[in-house]
Amino acid sequence: MGTLFGLLVVCALVGLVVHLVVTSAAPRQTLDRRERGELDALRSLVDDLKETAWEHRELDSALSVIMIDKIRAHERRRRELG
Repeated sequence: MGTLFGLLVVCALVGLVVHLVVTSAAPRQTLDRRERGELDALRSLVDDLKETAWEHRELDSALSVIMIDKIRAHERRRRELG
């Protein structure tokens, strides 16, 4: 359970960082190469965390489902916004 809790905390922090990068760059409408690379790396990390939660769901299935659902909900909101 401790491992998944740690994973949840990391996921929340990554989500916050992605949000800050996207919102801080929004007024400029373009991201430079460094910012684009950072954003792509963070998205990759979130995908990896989602896969890890799924692969280790037997450790704490309820928490894994919560993490995966939160990530998917965030991804859906992003698609709806543009």
